[in-house]
Amino acid sequence: MEISGRAAELTEYLIGVKALGRSPDYSPLEDSSVRTRAYELRQRLNRFYSAEDPNAKVRIDLPKGSYAPEFIVSVPASAPVVPTVVEQRPQRRFHLPAGWLGGFLAGAAVASLAAFLLVGRQESRSAGPALKQAWAALVSRDHEVVICVATPLHLQVTQYLATVPEDRPSFAAPPELYPLFSRYRDLPKGARLQMEPVQKAVPMGNVEGIAEVLTTLQALHARTRILPETTSPLSALRGKSTVLFGSTWYSRTASTLLEKTPWTLRWDEATRQVGLVKQGTEGRKFLPRHGPRGEYQEVFGLVSVLPNQHSTDGDRTIVVFSGLTSVGTHGAAAFFTSGADLRALAERFRAEGLKGWPRAFQVVVRCRSSEDAQLLSYAYETHEVLIR
Repeated sequence: MEISGRAAELTEYLIGVKALGRSPDYSPLEDSSVRTRAYELRQRLNRFYSAEDPNAKVRIDLPKGSYAPEFIVSVPASAPVVPTVVEQRPQRRFHLPAGWLGGFLAGAAVASLAAFLLVGRQESRSAGPALKQAWAALVSRDHEVVICVATPLHLQVTQYLATVPEDRPSFAAPPELYPLFSRYRDLPKGARLQMEPVQKAVPMGNVEGIAEVLTTLQALHARTRILPETTSPLSALRGKSTVLFGSTWYSRTASTLLEKTPWTLRWDEATRQVGLVKQGTEGRKFLPRHGPRGEYQEVFGLVSVLPNQHSTDGDRTIVVFSGLTSVGTHGAAAFFTSGADLRALAERFRAEGLKGWPRAFQVVVRCRSSEDAQLLSYAYETHEVLIR
């Protein structure tokens, strides 16, 4: 339809009926399959042009918020550009050099910078009414929104160091780690490995979610500042418009904020795993689903929009993106930065008698995970209004 000049006729409903075989009474509000397929297609196109054909002369792009493809013609730098013959469309995607990809995993500050650069890979979008209304509580109060990034505690495997600071305990690495370590870097004969507890790496799903939020805030003309939770506890975020990336099982701030909310993430003793549990009710919980090898196949994300009080000039809002694994966190951020999903959520609020967006609420998002812990798709599951 794009090639034949009929791109303006492309709608979610038309694709659902004509391409996916949905019935004529198909409702895009209730069935997100078209949005899910479009998201997966964007991810596959990005992977293809990044890994398999980075020098493609013609790229097919599917901008966010649109179902019409764009054809981007790349002109070699050495070739003269003749506007009357070839119109070179600007490539707005930013590709991280290989050295930087490993660098941002080394620390929260560097990870945040890399996540900011990832915004360049996103197509610039115009902020629709639903997006503006959903984020108004943050951007209308302050010109700058603080993005606080929590990081889980993990063991970092390094070559043995003769001297280690007293406040940094280290442990001898088990023999099973030596072959795995050698797959990524050369290990001299006779060298020893050690493990150190560190809290400075951002999970990849969180990085993707941060990129989604940065793109949205950029479209809303809001400035951003990224801070690690290790240096920005909840007390430092009081009175600030804030977005927090973190889950209760590793973030003290998330644990405090979600302690009394209807939905929270906590240990489920019956199944011996972390689940998304509705407090004060029996049996209302969402648990991850695993594959035959124990890998995550389905997890859940949680969006929590809460008042961030104790400000001298009025309350502020804090949005918490959390989940079962970082795939859930990514899914929560993807949901809350999607104009289509926010329009559907606004319709649900109106059906409950709300005239506008509630002051505080939570949304549960069901997420499908790939074997390598990447978000494949997400869909709205349920929501709870806390303050009307």
